[in-house]
Amino acid sequence: MRLSNSKVKTYRRCPKQFHFKYIEGLQAKRKSLPLYRGDWLHQLIMHHYDGEDWQTRHEALALEFFKLFEEEREELGDLPAECMRIMTAYMAHYTREDEGLRIIDSELNEIVPLPNGDEFNFIIDLVVEESDGGLWLWDHKTVKSFMPSDFMLMDAQLARYFWAAERMGYKPLRGIMFNEIITKPPTIPELLKSGRLTERQNLQCDVYTYLDTVKQLGQDPRTYRDTLLRLKSQSDRWFRRTRLPRDRGLVKITMEEMMWTADEMRLVESRDRYPRSVQKDCAWSCDFLEPCMIQMMGGDIRDVIKLRYQVRPPKEEL
Repeated sequence: MRLSNSKVKTYRRCPKQFHFKYIEGLQAKRKSLPLYRGDWLHQLIMHHYDGEDWQTRHEALALEFFKLFEEEREELGDLPAECMRIMTAYMAHYTREDEGLRIIDSELNEIVPLPNGDEFNFIIDLVVEESDGGLWLWDHKTVKSFMPSDFMLMDAQLARYFWAAERMGYKPLRGIMFNEIITKPPTIPELLKSGRLTERQNLQCDVYTYLDTVKQLGQDPRTYRDTLLRLKSQSDRWFRRTRLPRDRGLVKITMEEMMWTADEMRLVESRDRYPRSVQKDCAWSCDFLEPCMIQMMGGDIRDVIKLRYQVRPPKEEL
């Protein structure tokens, strides 16, 4: 069996979701807004670290966006402008910090054998060498809010990446870095009747967007000095990088549990029985809520499958 982080995570979350996604091979025809935005930003970031012009890629994605039906564009909002603001702020925030980094590999997509004879298909965003010669695996995360530190320490996905990368020969491997990016775009500050921009304390704006707005209006940034300094001190509300050294014991247990999960997958496939794991987050975390509910009530799901879903491309990590 060929495993991936996505495949294992989906099965553990809900065997029925696993059935729709991997056994039936289905995916929604329309991507949700968080998925669309996350994919857009991920492409911009990867183009940047590959040494390419991320703005050129942004323009290409914007052209594709405007080819969508008007109804789809309305659902997604002004996505091109939002992604541009987020990426511009990211570049301003990290350009100096990233000086001296050497990119060893990007979007490493490999298959390694597991001790039980199965295979593990893994994708690592970046392998980076720092100035002291240590190697770090980078994983870009576009998130609604920052992940709890306890979760990051126990994250099974990163432990598997660490195990697989070492077997690919990436040493000395120091650990893994979460590169988190908040996907809520900075708010553009509104212009008051007085002719000045708002300087309210609870403004959800980053310093780069605020300064750009000031310049577009032809105003003097020095008159907003206190607000700009305050927003600059809050830059870490939008971006966060966390370095996590890997615990050997945690890696060992994580890999064992992945192989045990493969045994369970084989069992449910042989029985063709996929029990549901119904939770309140089904409403926003599962692409198959509608056919699942119809099926639970004894209905025929063939029409909704034909209308809303298509066959997934043969890529394990999707």
